[in-house]
Amino acid sequence: MEVKNHLRPNKAQMEGFFEGDTETEITMLNLLKFKEKAEYEDGRETDLTGREAYSIYGKEVVEHLEKVGGKSVSYTHLTLPTTPYV
Repeated sequence: MEVKNHLRPNKAQMEGFFEGDTETEITMLNLLKFKEKAEYEDGRETDLTGREAYSIYGKEVVEHLEKVGGKSVSYTHLTLPTTPYV
């Protein structure tokens, strides 16, 4: 299995998304890993951890989702084992 991590979809992927079914709900699952210290593309300095910075972003996203009829069902913090299951 090939796994590709894409932060930003390309033009063809976005076109396919918008041309698809617009009546069915979208369900998303985000599995995130955070850096010890947040890093911003614009180079600004911060004392925030990656988790803290994402929390600020997440609150804004939830507010936007509610404005367009969406909702955040659940979010939680999980700690996964560092050794693989055998």
